[in-house]
Amino acid sequence: MNQTTTNKIILALDTSDLNFAIDIAKKIKNKIFTIKLGLEFFNAHGKNGIKKFNDLGFNNIMLDLKLNDIGNTCFKAIKSLNGINFEYLTIHALGGKKMILKCKEAANEINQNIKILAVTILTSLDDEDIGLMGIKNNINDLVVKLAKNSSDAHGYVCSGNEALALRKIIGKDKIIFCPGIRMPQDNKNDQQRVISPKQALNNGANKIIMGRSLLSGDISKNIEKVINSLK
Repeated sequence: MNQTTTNKIILALDTSDLNFAIDIAKKIKNKIFTIKLGLEFFNAHGKNGIKKFNDLGFNNIMLDLKLNDIGNTCFKAIKSLNGINFEYLTIHALGGKKMILKCKEAANEINQNIKILAVTILTSLDDEDIGLMGIKNNINDLVVKLAKNSSDAHGYVCSGNEALALRKIIGKDKIIFCPGIRMPQDNKNDQQRVISPKQALNNGANKIIMGRSLLSGDISKNIEKVINSLK
């Protein structure tokens, strides 16, 4: 299996079923870049659940907590994560510069390798949703504005549809992770701004985040299909 392409895939394990998540992780450990664990898993199992994956050798986990609060609260929340291994932590870009700096400070104190990723606009939203909120910008412009206002983050989470415009303003050194990835035959589910794996990477994404598209059916075969689509 091509290491270059497997190194692009992050598996979203959005589940509260610990045994299921561990079983899947064991099957695909050497077939993807890493796993993403979010609020559903973390609220059910906390740090002890994360440690189970550390024991399996997953130390570069994407911890998708999407923190968004006053700087001091976020600082303490991140400090409380001490003792587990992860490399990427999500916060909301809307939290602003002061919050982002406090998040980076806390992360640096527990592990200097942790990278703070600012979530721009959720892939479950579209231009109509933004309009209903009274925001005049389209999503592409809004993502770019949020990125500019959160430039202290190590990188960003956005749809692959906006990755091209984002990459132009942030340069090559910042990280872009893209959820909302679907193969052509896949159901969109609750996602609005979807894009294929290849197009997201062509648009400048460093990694693609996939969950249900990989977990529905034989996960090893699904990963192979994604990798073949990148050739």
